[in-house]
Amino acid sequence: MKKLIYISFFSFFCMSSLMAQNNLSTIEIDLINRSLEKSYALKKSIHELSIDSIERKIIRQNFIPTLEADAKYGYASSSIDIDTPTLQLPITGIELFEGDSRFNTQGQIFNANLTAKALLFSGLQVKYGSKATEEKIKAKNFMLHAEKADIIKDVIDTFDTIELLKQSEIVITKSEERLAKEKERVKTAIENGLAIPYDRDKITAAELSLASKKIELHGNLSLLYLKLSMLTDVNISTLENYSFELTPWTLKNIEQNFSDRPELKALDASVKAYDYKLKMNKNAYLPKVQAVASLSYSNLFNATLETPYALPGGENINLELDKFELAPAYFLGVGMQWELFSGLKHTNETHIARIEKNIIEEEKSDIEEKLELFAKKVQVNFDVKNQQLVLKAQEMQVAKNSLNLAIKSYREGLISISDRLQTETEYQNAVLNYYNFVAQQRMVALDLLISTGSLQIENLKN
Repeated sequence: MKKLIYISFFSFFCMSSLMAQNNLSTIEIDLINRSLEKSYALKKSIHELSIDSIERKIIRQNFIPTLEADAKYGYASSSIDIDTPTLQLPITGIELFEGDSRFNTQGQIFNANLTAKALLFSGLQVKYGSKATEEKIKAKNFMLHAEKADIIKDVIDTFDTIELLKQSEIVITKSEERLAKEKERVKTAIENGLAIPYDRDKITAAELSLASKKIELHGNLSLLYLKLSMLTDVNISTLENYSFELTPWTLKNIEQNFSDRPELKALDASVKAYDYKLKMNKNAYLPKVQAVASLSYSNLFNATLETPYALPGGENINLELDKFELAPAYFLGVGMQWELFSGLKHTNETHIARIEKNIIEEEKSDIEEKLELFAKKVQVNFDVKNQQLVLKAQEMQVAKNSLNLAIKSYREGLISISDRLQTETEYQNAVLNYYNFVAQQRMVALDLLISTGSLQIENLKN
């Protein structure tokens, strides 16, 4: 009866401490934030989002008027063939333009234009193109949350593994201390003829085994600190001075609805993007209207025109032009471009967009079914881990009691050295098994947050 009361009290104590425990310390939150700032993959995604935002601006800026200026200067030369009705001059009787007439002309030309254009109607291409890009940006933003969740989980897993190894080191160190005292006592007993060297050698073998585990543990710790330093950009020496918490998590006010998963929201945004893309293709037949205004200056100078005619004295008739100037020349008007037949281009693009939209919708349905199962599985796992933790805490306490009893029994000669060392090993395993389950419970808690789209730093603070 007393044992039952003790177990019930111990279970209540464990659950009370679980509910009162903060999930992450200030130091751990800071390191997670540093890892998010350091992540090159995250930076790449953010840069891609910036490019998409600029592309959306470019699409909307099609309605901004443009102003162009151009100037040309050059030398022109040309031959002109003319066949016009023959003209007979009075008195002289000279016939002009008889048959084909060839004129040679050359001169210098300068032309300058200032042109303003403004798109008045894009055939709804700008409107729907902008909205499609906006939905694409939303989809990438949602996936950015998923990337952040993966980084947060990786960093917390590194915390937990480091602290798990630290707890392992504490267990090993305390075992070494107990074995050292036991060995000293056995050594004295051997000298007094109360024990045999066999007991001492068994203890030595156990010490060597613990020393080997400690070497492996330190090697793994150094690798984990290196990984954490690379993730957070914090010096290893600084990280080694931090203390991480390895305690069960409690999750409060977490929505049990997997529809908030960023993957699903991203797929919803992608479907909307394809809807706008389809509207773009359906309205591609609409005309595009543009307003145009221009101001130009033209000048033809130092020009000559060589004719095939000659004066009565035999001198060829050549004309010269000092200047022919046209300025200012204004033009105001509206232009329209209407693509009447595109060779089935828009039809094929519409078919492709419909197929791509169907793929996304089917993918969403598939993911929804899998996420529903995953969310239920994770919730069950979380409940199971919490119940198992209570039992593992009890096992650890029972192992500790057994160890204390074995130490006394061995000293009184009631059990052998093998039984004593076996109890020591069982206690080590019970403690490490408990902290392993704590680490597993924390990872399952993270999976539960991920399954509901709630893995954000704000949800980890309490």
